[in-house]
Amino acid sequence: MQKIITPPQCFGMIGGGQLGRMFAIRAKQMGYKVAILDPDINCPAKQFANYHINTPYTDKKGLDQLAKLADVISIEFENVPADSLLYLSKFVPVYPSHNALLITQNRLAEKKFFNDNHINTTDYCSISNTSDINNVALNLFPAILKTNTLGYDGKGQVAVSNVAELHVAFLHLNAVPCILEKLVDLKIEVSVIVARNEKERIAYPVVENIHKNGILELTIAPARIDGNLAKNITDIGLAIIEKLNYIGILAIEFFITQNGQIFANEMAPRPHNSGHYTIEACHTSQFEQQLRAISNLKLGQTNLQSSAIMLGLLGNIWHNSEPNWSLILTKYDNLKLHLYEKDMAKPSRKMGHLTVLGNDIEALLKQIIQIKADLEME
Repeated sequence: MQKIITPPQCFGMIGGGQLGRMFAIRAKQMGYKVAILDPDINCPAKQFANYHINTPYTDKKGLDQLAKLADVISIEFENVPADSLLYLSKFVPVYPSHNALLITQNRLAEKKFFNDNHINTTDYCSISNTSDINNVALNLFPAILKTNTLGYDGKGQVAVSNVAELHVAFLHLNAVPCILEKLVDLKIEVSVIVARNEKERIAYPVVENIHKNGILELTIAPARIDGNLAKNITDIGLAIIEKLNYIGILAIEFFITQNGQIFANEMAPRPHNSGHYTIEACHTSQFEQQLRAISNLKLGQTNLQSSAIMLGLLGNIWHNSEPNWSLILTKYDNLKLHLYEKDMAKPSRKMGHLTVLGNDIEALLKQIIQIKADLEME
């Protein structure tokens, strides 16, 4: 039976990045204590946590300390060592479970899970050695070669058009176990965030995602798709979280093809960049929902209170100094800025995001174009 966790009990969080930071902010607002475990002494979540355990994710002493402080434990990134969750679960409730994490951490396991549950995916095959490459069906090209684990934000993946390119790409990825996925005739990428506790499950609106260089740049809420497509994707998301027996918050990415087919792509067992808009645009943010789900509280309403567009802010726009935020903060009254206070800006590093709110998506898109010009993002 899932425990009910109420203030001032303590949440444990493995990972102290920006997702842990935004979770901690909401938890503290509600009167909870927060303990984070992160090896980075300057991690973004540190200043909003009651306790910062500054050890590696596999350190038994650090894990023991977290287990003593926390009444329930969750994660803020998917590449947490699964064995650490298994160890912690001996002492304190941990969500998501070790078993669910093993599936969501591995692209091949994800695809098998989807297919075993009659959820469509693009065609794919496993690549573990050069012999596998020589046996690849030619109709699988063009394709993307991805490492089974640890890849994110476009890292750990290479586009290939033929067997010769596949050989080169496999070596480029250090010949680790990979998955080769056939490219689809893509029309739009979308995602849905779903949440579940012991008694309930709920979904947020389906949103549209636009990536640049493999990193999410824009999320448009709601997605500009047919209502029937949105309902189908929502139903698939709710079925997935039930089949996984998953407690917590789960983001699922989908491809929609030019002829309207829906293909499940990947899952993230945590809050997701495509859910940042929920902080202002929804009745309950994805971070509060994570809190509610792992605490076995009543899940919060997920309805949109306003349409919104989220724009990711990468280190590229720092140009060796802080961007001139006055150019946008003195200009727009529907803009919400979130900076993660990371210690150093680097190209492609997620440094913050902003959200614009309003009822006209096309007008918001024009505003985003102007904001990008204001911040010299191109």
